[in-house]
Amino acid sequence: MNRDEHLTFIRTSLAKVMRDVVSSAALLGDGMEFYAVQGNILQSLFLQMTGAQEQKMKCICWELATNDLKYRYERYYKGWSLSECSSLQSKNTVFKDLMKVIRTYEPAFVLYSDDAAKEALRNSVLQMVKGIFLRTNIQRLNDKKFNEFCATFGSLRASNIYPDKYQLIKTGDKESPLSVNSDNELYAVYHLLYTYRNSCAHNATSYQLNIPAFQDLKNDVYQKYNNIFLFFTTLLMIDEMFRKAFEYYENLILYS
Repeated sequence: MNRDEHLTFIRTSLAKVMRDVVSSAALLGDGMEFYAVQGNILQSLFLQMTGAQEQKMKCICWELATNDLKYRYERYYKGWSLSECSSLQSKNTVFKDLMKVIRTYEPAFVLYSDDAAKEALRNSVLQMVKGIFLRTNIQRLNDKKFNEFCATFGSLRASNIYPDKYQLIKTGDKESPLSVNSDNELYAVYHLLYTYRNSCAHNATSYQLNIPAFQDLKNDVYQKYNNIFLFFTTLLMIDEMFRKAFEYYENLILYS
């Protein structure tokens, strides 16, 4: 992949992946024949989005290293430490790297300066996802989950998003990530997203019974946040944050 491809990929929204899959799925109708396969389609879309985002993290690091030899030495020659860039910690590290470069040019830079900006991000991402899924066969067959997602994501407090200059979302209790308050709901969502990502990527269900645990069935927090549409939207929101920050970085590099 050459640099132009890198940059085009970084700039391209993950929403494109969603639109492509949803459009293809529309050809299958919404009868019993689609009901039998729609779970696999949603899982495939989820893996495509997580995989694309992980690759985008690596591309951003590569671009930073191309423009900064000191960063190249620290991030690569001392040993790559971010694994697949799938964990929230790894993504926070890439975000921190990107923000540190921006702040060398503009020390006072803040990506989202106030709650109104964060709420605008939340609302724009929610409307983007609703625009992709509404009135599709996927939405019709998952109407309850989709409505629950809209209500949950639409009511997220701005404090969940970008609480400081080097962090994407507000973290919670690492030992008990489902201990939720109104400021760390996204942390619980990402914990469940990451667990599901690992299960899908490593096909963990191939040796497990497809039966939910009783503790999960009775856990209201788990039931509320273990929602594939919440997973899609959280990935898309993180992508939008990176795209905006990288665009700002590109302009600084171009005109400095």
